[in-house]
Amino acid sequence: MNEVPIKKYDHIDALRGFAILGVVLIHSSQWVTPALDTYTMIANQGARGVQLFYMASALTLFLSMDSRREHEKRPLLSFFIRRFFRIAPLFYLAILVYTLYSGTDARFAAPNGIAWWFIPLTALFLHGWHPETINSVVPGGWSIAVEMTFYLFVPFLFKKLTGVKSTLAVLLGSLLLSSLLSVVVARLLQPLYPEDQQHLVDSFLNLWFFSQLPVFLLGILLYHLTKQYPDRDRVMGLLFLLISLYLFTAFLKTNTFKDLLPQHFLYGIAFLFFSLSLHFWPSALLVNKVTTLIGRLSFGIYLAHFMVIKLMRTVFFKDGFILNGNKGALLAYLLVLAASMGISYIAHNLIEVPGINWGRRIIKGFS
Repeated sequence: MNEVPIKKYDHIDALRGFAILGVVLIHSSQWVTPALDTYTMIANQGARGVQLFYMASALTLFLSMDSRREHEKRPLLSFFIRRFFRIAPLFYLAILVYTLYSGTDARFAAPNGIAWWFIPLTALFLHGWHPETINSVVPGGWSIAVEMTFYLFVPFLFKKLTGVKSTLAVLLGSLLLSSLLSVVVARLLQPLYPEDQQHLVDSFLNLWFFSQLPVFLLGILLYHLTKQYPDRDRVMGLLFLLISLYLFTAFLKTNTFKDLLPQHFLYGIAFLFFSLSLHFWPSALLVNKVTTLIGRLSFGIYLAHFMVIKLMRTVFFKDGFILNGNKGALLAYLLVLAASMGISYIAHNLIEVPGINWGRRIIKGFS
């Protein structure tokens, strides 16, 4: 059976592009701190790019399943093979590179060091279920664990969440579940760690799957809204863009009662409006060759930019060559982004594309 052609959407690639631009911004600003408080505040929210990734992922997966469901003999098996070979080859290389570079020494995400079992657990994408493994072997690897866990639920959610109403109902349930589990799991984990390691529990509860699940559901809601309103509408797109910009600004510094709505979910709401704006009106200012290219390279950029920052620290803090201030922070950002894009371009062609093709050949073999 031939591969089912899947329509590519430039505005979704652009969403991924904006997501990785934000993620690189937060981490480069942690290397070279801007002098301007507003710059720092905006940069800090670049971390929310991960949530935009999640929403773009949910949207893409539902669009893909909708296109393929009538054409594949074993859609469930094909789905999991396709997702594994999309993520695993490059992630496994990242495990190898970061382990060789950083070794097993203690670090902030693993104050007791890297035990031998951390690595196979990470290779199995199960590292997201333990406070000391969720983000220790591969920097930023927590998001890969959460993403892969979401894949397990996608076929079920696609079958059950057939419209806006059902998606909103489950979204509300996921928010309640996340709040409840945070309290219960915190009480279970906190006694296991000394006071100077309590950050592991706090970080785990902020990053783990159940905390991020409501954001994925916003992405599914986005899918249903775009299916329900498929036509271009420039005025609607502009209105949604202005609303999203207002919310981005409003959520720069905020909290809610008892943190019932974490900041990453609030930004998910802003991203919902932003994504709808690009759906209705993919303005050339936002959806263009640059943003779509960055989006297509975003996975490699994400995995590479942590190492790029590590290596650049040794260059730019040597022999008095020090970056500082707003100009230094901006230069650091551009240097990290450019180098990460270069590495990602090579990895995309040598690892990502061949990995995707391996998956296709396996699927074709049993079809």
